[in-house]
Amino acid sequence: MRRRASQTPRPARPLIPTRARAPVLALAALALTALTPVTTPLAAQDFDVGAQLSFGNDSQLGLGPRVLTPLTSIHPKLRAVYSFDYFFPDSGRDPARDLDYWEIAGSVVRDIPVRKLKSYLGVGAVIGRSSESENIARTRSRTTLGLNLVGGLKFPEHEYTPFVEARAGGRQFVLAGGVLIPR
Repeated sequence: MRRRASQTPRPARPLIPTRARAPVLALAALALTALTPVTTPLAAQDFDVGAQLSFGNDSQLGLGPRVLTPLTSIHPKLRAVYSFDYFFPDSGRDPARDLDYWEIAGSVVRDIPVRKLKSYLGVGAVIGRSSESENIARTRSRTTLGLNLVGGLKFPEHEYTPFVEARAGGRQFVLAGGVLIPR
C-alpha cells in the first residue's frame, strides 16, 4: 500500500517502553555495581563489611549486613555500597496478619571530604519485596524495583568506621547507621 502525502508517518516505537524505563535503568545500575568488583580477584580486593540498623518511614525498624568496596579502577573516589535490610513492619492490631518487607540496594557513591568528616553522595538501584499473609492461608506479595539517591557521613576510627546514611527511592525513605570493619 502506498501512503498518501497527507498522512504523517508513525513515530518509531522506543526501544524501551516509557513505563519500563525506570526498572530497566535500575537493573542496569544494579548490574553495574554488582559486576565491578569482579575485575580483580577477591583475595586482592580491599573491602569493608559491617552491620547496619535502619529506620524506614513505611516499614519501620530494619537491620542487615553491608559491604563497601572501592572502585579505584574507575575513579579513586568512587565506591560500591551493597546492603540488605530486613524490616519489621507493624501489622496493626490484627494478630493474624503478618507483614514482611526487605530491601537489597546497590549504589555507586563518590567520597566528598568535608573537613574532618568523610561524606559521600551517590545513586543506585533498590529491590524491595513485601509480603502479607493472613491466617497463614492467604499470601500476597509484591516486588518493586527502583532507583535511589544516597548520602551519608563516615566517622573514620583506627579499627572501624561508624556511618550514618539517608536513602530516598524505591518504596520509602530510609535512615541507616552502623559500623564498617575493614577486611
